[in-house]
Amino acid sequence: MLEAFYKDNYRIVYGYLLSLCGDPVQAEDLASETFVRAMERIGSFDPRYEASTWLCTIGRNLYLNQCKRRNREVPLEDAVCAVPSPEALYLQKEQAAEIIRAAKALSPEQRQVLFLRLEGLPFRDIAAALGKTETWARVTYYRVKGRIIAEMEEKA
Repeated sequence: MLEAFYKDNYRIVYGYLLSLCGDPVQAEDLASETFVRAMERIGSFDPRYEASTWLCTIGRNLYLNQCKRRNREVPLEDAVCAVPSPEALYLQKEQAAEIIRAAKALSPEQRQVLFLRLEGLPFRDIAAALGKTETWARVTYYRVKGRIIAEMEEKA
């Protein structure tokens, strides 16, 4: 059972992590660590959602933690920090909240496509995860994206 779980999801998780870090070796290490963490926390998995989404979230968190550790190791004089203004941060949070509100009106399948795409997964992997065609994943994503943009423009 665990082997099938691994085989069904490894390619999606690896592809997503590769899109984040750009390094095949690092992506492979992160993917392996993702499955180890997932097995340690299997009790927190909600079967109403796709396993690949849960795994990609774990992988993303591992990647972000790795980036934070690396940033701490950089000498202060070499660190370059671009700190966004409070106004920019507020607008980003408001926009993210608006997207989440709009996404709640979508079907579960449409939400999965949207969030997997926002996570950086290629349409090929989204289609494979949902058992659909790549064309279906593309069309669904662009329709959902257009719908959310239209809703946000109406409210502006």
